[in-house]
Amino acid sequence: MELLTMVQTSFGIFRITVVVIPFLYVRTLISKNFAALLEEHDIFVPEDDDDDD
Repeated sequence: MELLTMVQTSFGIFRITVVVIPFLYVRTLISKNFAALLEEHDIFVPEDDDDDD
């Protein structure tokens, strides 16, 4: 009887890097473009309120 052994390769850090970094980059681009769209249509315009004097 032949025993089949499973060879497990550990790509933990590599796999996390390959998955997480591109999605973070894409989400950053989407957020940046959406914020620019909101500001362009005057829906949300950040104001500098430093009236603590």
